[in-house]
Amino acid sequence: MVSKRLVVVGGGAGGMAAAAKAKRTNPELEVIVLEAKNHVSHAPCGLPFFLGGFFDDESKLVHYSVDFLEKKRGLKIYLRTEAYKFDFSAGRVHALRDGEEVEFEYDYLVLAMGAKPRRLGVEGEDLRGVYYIRHIDDGIPIKKELIKAENVVLIGAGAINIELADAFLRQKKKVTIITHGPRVLSKLDPDMSRFVEQGLLSKGISLRKEEEVEAFEGDDRVRRVVTDKGEYPADIVVVGIGVEPNTENLRGSPLEFGYKNTIRVNTKMRTSLENVYAVGDIAEMINIVTGKPAWYPLAQIANKMGRVAGSNIGGVPMEMKGVAGTTFLKFFEMEIGITGLNTKEAKKEGFDAESVRIEALNKPSYYPDAGRIVVKLIYDQESRKLLGGQIIGRGVGGRTNVVAAGLYAGMTIDDLFYVDMGYSPPFSPVWDPLVIASSVSMRKKHKV
Repeated sequence: MVSKRLVVVGGGAGGMAAAAKAKRTNPELEVIVLEAKNHVSHAPCGLPFFLGGFFDDESKLVHYSVDFLEKKRGLKIYLRTEAYKFDFSAGRVHALRDGEEVEFEYDYLVLAMGAKPRRLGVEGEDLRGVYYIRHIDDGIPIKKELIKAENVVLIGAGAINIELADAFLRQKKKVTIITHGPRVLSKLDPDMSRFVEQGLLSKGISLRKEEEVEAFEGDDRVRRVVTDKGEYPADIVVVGIGVEPNTENLRGSPLEFGYKNTIRVNTKMRTSLENVYAVGDIAEMINIVTGKPAWYPLAQIANKMGRVAGSNIGGVPMEMKGVAGTTFLKFFEMEIGITGLNTKEAKKEGFDAESVRIEALNKPSYYPDAGRIVVKLIYDQESRKLLGGQIIGRGVGGRTNVVAAGLYAGMTIDDLFYVDMGYSPPFSPVWDPLVIASSVSMRKKHKV
């Protein structure tokens, strides 16, 4: 019997999860992975910590080596192999490998090319020293340049640049953040965003809001950033203004596209074409709260989508239920957790959105490392359905995950009061901040 072949285009989180799961589920399947850059199974989310000096061995940013994946997992990996054309009717992928034309026939295809950074489109953005980060190969050169750099300018005030600000401050650099928006972390509600801004300013960051970048200037490399309100010296610039699905090479194909130019898939991650799947940042997602199309380019989601696709290709049915967009980040001692809808999104979706915000201690005051925590929960006023959560302070991770689990379970904000969360002084006060927030919402409801 001739074995069938799966070709996976993209060696990031989603692609490698699909490849590994398909091979494990059906060992007879021939699995080939095409990766345009120099690494597969890589962890770009670790770059801020690499740049911040938490570790210096760049190989730690790669979960599994090509040798391990080929010898132990039975995969065939082609690095520096960029797919540029897809012949879906013939079941063939055309690619360039180190500049040479190669073709791969497939019985199953997984598209996992990820997302690409949005570009500013201003003069000088191709100067040396201006970086757009998405892959670990994009961040490694920055580490070498940091030694001589004094001024670092970050364009955009999203999660990645807040983590990078932490990294560059740890390396004793002067950091400026420029954003065209009125606040940082726009996924947060404005009243929560201000806590993050206070944290940034307390560490000496120069935060420039509502400024538009007009150009990058320099000679052999970038020297300054010019905005509509001023100029800022820059030895290194990182542009982090968001990403977009890397689906450009698929335009004009018979694939059906969906939300924000993502590829439309069903719950099994199959596209509109038979035996063609899409996972990760190029695939449309379903928001677990609204049941509507969404898009969250996050690693943990890509991994799960890849596993679902691989399992179905391997012959074991599996479905993706939906996503909440749960996000964690950290800036020095300040932890930030976000899940579900914010207030603006909830109202846009037609919910009668209400919220409760409380400030408390994450542990009893007598415990040595007790710290402040701010919890905001968003819910529907009539049904009391939990819609989202935002938590800032210390001890954020587990609590944000509790809210995320509540979103999947369809819980109300009142249900949180009754969740039997464990109590011990090293972990939490006897009244957990989530329970307090739920209780306060009940008092608001009954006006007592």
